Formats: sequence, C-alpha cells, structure tokens
Amino acid sequence: MNRYRVVLIFLVVALLTACMSALADSDKVYVVPIEGEITPAMAAFVEKQVGLANAEGAQGILFVVSTLGGRVDAAFDIKEALLGSKVPTAVYIIDRAESAGALISIAADNIIMAPGSHMGSAEPIPYTEKNVAAISGEFRGTAELKGRDPQIAAAMVDRSIAIPGIKEKGSLLDLTAEEARRYGYADAIAEDVDEALSYMGWTDVQVYRVKPDLKVKVSQFLTRTDVASLLLLIGMVAIIVEIFVPGFGLPSIIGIICLGLYFGGNFLAGNTEWWAIMLFVMGLVLLAIEIAVPGFGIFGITGIVAILAGLVFSASDPVKGMISVGIALLAALVAVPILYKFFGGPRLLRKLVLTEQVVAGDSNRPTQQLQSVQLVGKTGTVITALRPAGIAEIDGVKYDVVSDGEYILPGERIKVVEAVGSKIVVTRL
Repeated sequence: MNRYRVVLIFLVVALLTACMSALADSDKVYVVPIEGEITPAMAAFVEKQVGLANAEGAQGILFVVSTLGGRVDAAFDIKEALLGSKVPTAVYIIDRAESAGALISIAADNIIMAPGSHMGSAEPIPYTEKNVAAISGEFRGTAELKGRDPQIAAAMVDRSIAIPGIKEKGSLLDLTAEEARRYGYADAIAEDVDEALSYMGWTDVQVYRVKPDLKVKVSQFLTRTDVASLLLLIGMVAIIVEIFVPGFGLPSIIGIICLGLYFGGNFLAGNTEWWAIMLFVMGLVLLAIEIAVPGFGIFGITGIVAILAGLVFSASDPVKGMISVGIALLAALVAVPILYKFFGGPRLLRKLVLTEQVVAGDSNRPTQQLQSVQLVGKTGTVITALRPAGIAEIDGVKYDVVSDGEYILPGERIKVVEAVGSKIVVTRL
C-alpha cells in the first residue's frame, strides 16, 4: 500500500511540475532582433526563434527591426515564418525598415514604430516589369492578409502608382512613423522596446531577449551579398590562375579558403545539405590530384565541375546560386587574356591536345625535326610547365619538348637526353 502512495505522490509532483513549466512558458515573450542585412543566415535565425516560441506556447514575439533590406529569398522565408506563427507577433521599428524589412514588418500582426523611424522604399533590383509585379504581389497579398491597405503596400514597390494625398507617381512610398499610424501601417509609436511591450500588454511576463550567437554572427557576415560575391569572385580568379600557373601554391590556397568560406557561410545558415558538402570536397580532392600528378586533365576538369556544382547547390536557392556563381565566373574570366599572355594556354586543357609538332622554320626558329638530333646534351630553360609536354628554350630557340616523366616548372634548367625526329626528350638539370 505504501508503494502505491509513493508512486501516486511522484506522479502528482511530476504533473504539477509539468503544469508549472507550461504556465511559465506561456508567460514568456521572445524579443528577437532583425538588424543589418537580411540574409539567409538571418532568415534561419528568425525561423528557429519562431519555432521555439511556438513550441513553448509563448505569449508573443516582438521583433526589433533595423534594416535597409537584403536578399529577397531570405525576406520571403522570414515573412512565411511570421505568417505561419500561431503565437502573436509584433514588430518594433527602431529606426528604419526598408525594402525587405518593410515586407517583414507588414507580415507581423502588429507594427509599432519609434519616433522618427520610417518604412517602405522596396525597390526591386533590377527594376523590371516582371520583378515589380512579383514583389508588388507579395506586398499586396501580405497586407491584405493582415488587414492593411494593399495599395499602400504596392506603392512601396511600384513607382507608377499614385495615391492622392499620400504619394505622387514616379517615386516609391516611404512612410514616417506618424504617416504609418495615420494610414493604418503602425498601431502605435513607442519610445523604446519596453514601451512597445507595454503597448502589447506584455508587462507581467518573462522577457526572453534573444541574441545571435557567434555561429549566427559569422554566417550572417559570410552570407551578406557583398561579402559572398567577393568571396566567389576571388575564389574563381584563384582557380583560374591555378589552371594557368603550375604548382599547388598560393592561388590554390587562396581559392580554397575563399570558396570554403562562401560554402561554410551557407552551411552555417542552414542552406546546405551534406551531399553538397561532399560534392565540393570531392571537387577539391580531384583538383589536388590533377595538380600533383601528371595526367590528361580529366581530374582537373571534373574537379572544377564538382566544385561549381557544390557552390550552386550550397545556396539557399539553386537557381540564385547558379546566377551568383555564373556572374562571378564571368567576372573572373576577364583575367584569362592576361594569363594567356604571360603563361600561355591553360595547362589542364593543354594536355588534351597533341603538342608535339613539326614547326616550320624561319631565321629565328629552324625546323625542329631537322635540328633536333643536334640538340642531345644541350641545356636550356623551361618556358611553359612540362607536364609532360611544353615549351623550352635552347640556344635562344624555342622547341616543343617532353619531359622524361617529371613535372618541371617554368624557369627551371633542363638538358636534352633524347632526340628522335620531332620528339625532344629533356630532363631536369
């Protein structure tokens, strides 16, 4: 009998503890910052906090907004998170909610603004008819869902819209705090976060002020549009330089670091699956094999394709990833003519072509086949990398030569060990 009493008491205590915990969670209000550029990392951070607040049955979420905008796909993800929240949501604009920030604010149940703050100016880039229609539709649909004037929301995106007394044709709408309250786009004006919480009735509650951890801060920085674009550009240039310049040296290291940071930022932001990581790593391994071991370019070409595919699929949207990688690659190709001038053709592709040939003679470069026999024992300097074929200069004349199996860098001294017909075999001196 005593055993049953102990078990019953234990169950009652456990039930009371669970109830108290549930009540404590229901009295919690999340305060979540949305500051700086809207990036995939920011979207992942907000989605996580919304999920936690809903799982705990929190009383509400207050988003503290200060942003000039950012990536459209990230803004859409945050908007969907707010619209899908079963917990009441409110936005407190401390200074500005421009572009993507305006869409996020409109998606909240309540909008509270600080004195002197403003919201709007959501110009699509590039400003094309298709982009304007798509973004304007997102703004209108979100405004209608939250009971706000959709025409005012559309005027933040479309310059062609004119609203008498509010906005003239030819400019984008940007509402001050007082204007937003007048036209139903701000429920209140509050001096600070505490006053905004008070307006929402979230006073006698446990306020959980969320702060992004180091992982979020790093991923937020790496997924910024300017940083991600720069990392891609430098990485692409470094890879192209490595294709032209022999040796696994500084270009390879810089390229791997930059592309790794780009890749890692998207991974930390939650945009990348493990298979995309493995594809990227496999590309690096294949490229390293091509650089280290003489072959026919297959490893190098396959490695570059795998790296590019990994970068594309590491983005939040493969289509956007393909566009970003393509733009960076085209920009990097500007360096190709310069590299051709100084280093000749790309060594990874040069091995796919038969480079041994009979060279027509003139006063400066005699016929290679006729004079090659006389070259045995002579020394010269490598002009282009021998992997194994390339060009060397002997007695002031350039010849197509092949090494005896070694990988020989430009500038190294070589010696002719065999000459049969047009085939000249050299070794490192």
